[in-house]
Amino acid sequence: MIVERLREDGGISWMSAKRLRSPHLPQGAPTSPALANLCAFRLDLRLEGLAHVFGARYTRYADDLVFSGPESLRRQFRMLEIWVAQIAEAEGFSLNHEKTRCLPQHRQQRITGIVVNERANIAREDFDRLKACLHQSVLHGPSSQNREGHSDFRSHLLGRISWVAQLNPPRAQKLMKLFERIDWTA
Repeated sequence: MIVERLREDGGISWMSAKRLRSPHLPQGAPTSPALANLCAFRLDLRLEGLAHVFGARYTRYADDLVFSGPESLRRQFRMLEIWVAQIAEAEGFSLNHEKTRCLPQHRQQRITGIVVNERANIAREDFDRLKACLHQSVLHGPSSQNREGHSDFRSHLLGRISWVAQLNPPRAQKLMKLFERIDWTA
């Protein structure tokens, strides 16, 4: 058996071999989001119906559930939370009540790191932090800003700028102009 050979060759630990003997799905595979969506299909249908009853919209990204709607939804928040918890439990899921919150329109509403008040956007402090990193890279060289030790800091920064471009192309253009001024030869 492959697991025994891997264990004998020292490729995996005893504990890893034990885990591989039971049925499992690999995490992080390209199929993971599709499988997660299949697992949550009934949950999504029921929560979409619940949102409709409350005059709200339901959105899910991975395991983040979001209900958005009119100001009146805030007054019904506790009741909505109870219903969501009951539906989630009936479908084999549970809520993390420490992460449950109700955000009014006048406060920054962040979901998975993205500000969603008026439209999807990067948070101002995240933009400012990336802009400062690029500016300091121009002034003092990119190695001065690679505090996390990325093996390819150039690609790391380009990836972060690309992420901003998905949310706010004009801001990404400003960042790209700074990026293009970085001297990568030093």
